Amino acid sequence: MKGWLAAIAATAMCLGTPAMAQDDSNAAILHSVDEFLRGLNEKDPAVIGAVSTKDGLLASHRMREGKEIVRFRSFADDLSTINEGDDTFREVYWDPTVLVRGNIAVVWAEYSFDLNGKRSHCGIDVFNLIKIEGAWKVTGIQYTVEPDNCPKGR
Repeated sequence: MKGWLAAIAATAMCLGTPAMAQDDSNAAILHSVDEFLRGLNEKDPAVIGAVSTKDGLLASHRMREGKEIVRFRSFADDLSTINEGDDTFREVYWDPTVLVRGNIAVVWAEYSFDLNGKRSHCGIDVFNLIKIEGAWKVTGIQYTVEPDNCPKGR
């Protein structure tokens, strides 16, 4: 009986805590994500730097020939090479889920990535953000690379 009461009490406590922000902070959070991707698509490190932290980390996950490949790199490493080469990028996301608690936020969204005008892959983007001095900053991004899982029409 005590176990059931504890479970009911825990459930009631969780229901009283909103998982999604109920104010306009979602717009500010998504603005930072949008600017980060604009900086990527325009190969502009200043735009990315304005909405991210210097010590941010990227982590990617993909399967290739049945083998799991996990790759880590820093924002600084990416920003230092973003203008190299003539490749063009176009990354877009849709149907984001935004979770907020205090000054911490997560954005989870499906995305597609085109390289030189041709679809390279799709997957899930997860952006981690922290509100620093009143501005939402991207502190980390995790994403999947799924070349064979792109939805039609996206």
